[in-house]
Amino acid sequence: MKEAAASQPTPEKKYPTDKLLKSSQLKMYQPDFAKTILIELSYSIDEAKAALDKALKGGE
Repeated sequence: MKEAAASQPTPEKKYPTDKLLKSSQLKMYQPDFAKTILIELSYSIDEAKAALDKALKGGE
């Protein structure tokens, strides 16, 4: 049973949106726009960047 649990990928750590908005990870985005785009309570860093890129840069 331990092998099955170990083989499952661990979910990315999620952070409160307000902390992400203040983090260095998202400093390249305008805070006012980012605040209106990131409406969920928490995101992983990759999820937040993907949402911002999609909305601001017409990402895929």
